Amino acid sequence: MGAAMPHLTKKKEEIMNKLSDNLKIDVAVPSMSRTSGNTTGAYYRMDNFRKSLFVFDVGAMALTNTVIGQVYQATDAAAGSEKVITKATATIAANTKVKAAKITLATFTNASVVVINGITFTGHTNTTTLASREFSVSGDDTADAVELCKCINDATYGVSGVLASSALGVVTLTATEPGDNYLTVVGVTTIGVAATLRADAFIEIDASDLDTANGFDHVALNIATNATLLVGGTLLRGDERYSPTQYVAASESA
Repeated sequence: MGAAMPHLTKKKEEIMNKLSDNLKIDVAVPSMSRTSGNTTGAYYRMDNFRKSLFVFDVGAMALTNTVIGQVYQATDAAAGSEKVITKATATIAANTKVKAAKITLATFTNASVVVINGITFTGHTNTTTLASREFSVSGDDTADAVELCKCINDATYGVSGVLASSALGVVTLTATEPGDNYLTVVGVTTIGVAATLRADAFIEIDASDLDTANGFDHVALNIATNATLLVGGTLLRGDERYSPTQYVAASESA
């Protein structure tokens, strides 16, 4: 028998390509309830990294709520001469391309509609017909929500990749495979109110986007909300010149 191939004799630690060896992970904005206005997180150095990815997420949002993320640059960690990076902006609008949403039925009426990912479902006085995307609205919100879920979950006429469940007249919508779909929901004022449960967004920048000629080598995430919302953000820095050191409370690699 010939000698073992060199790559087969390497230790696991030597051949494993860990993400944590290639990405610097930090809290951009701590997750907490934030009142309407602006919040800027800590400024992090970019001089040893070529790329940064800011990921931010939000909890429950009413119809008119928005969260705007912007990346700022500064000359140091103390926010020296801070200014926005042009075009480094992303906006989360309630009920548009979100990860989870709900529709609250309140005596939904005949012929009224809700729209989920472009597919329209219509209330009917007493009959649920899956092929017509019509659901019975008897005036019992709990029962009506069950009928709407039947339509949404139908393999042929429902919403592909979306799972609907109901409780006490509230229909909750999520992706059947988390991370593989999003939801855009249009409800009806007062009788079929749509609201967001969770949503996220990201902004990616390159080191070349910074005004390095004038000493700008730090970046931070600014979050602006128009209501009191639960928001948080994470920063991932990559394409570094060397393997980063992670300063975290705990870590493990299986």
